[in-house]
Amino acid sequence: MDFLIPFVGTLGFGGLMGYAVGYAAKKISKLALIGIGILFFAIQYLVYKGLAHVDWGGVAEAGGHAAKSGGVAFWKIVTYNVPLGAGFVAGIALGFKKG
Repeated sequence: MDFLIPFVGTLGFGGLMGYAVGYAAKKISKLALIGIGILFFAIQYLVYKGLAHVDWGGVAEAGGHAAKSGGVAFWKIVTYNVPLGAGFVAGIALGFKKG
């Protein structure tokens, strides 16, 4: 049973770090969505007043590409040189749920 001790430590540390990453990611995403909502309203107000014109189709296309590449980049950064185990993944899920 002594061979399990390093794994328990790694899973515990990985779980704690995963929880922290998940919790922070959810809090940051909430703040980002508030900012995006305010920005959207401000732009729509300018469009409504005739002060600006926006090609929303182009914005949606660019946003889709950014979201795909941003998710991949986030996962690469979070998992770089981390002993990715069940504890880390479970920690991210729990932290994101609790955040």
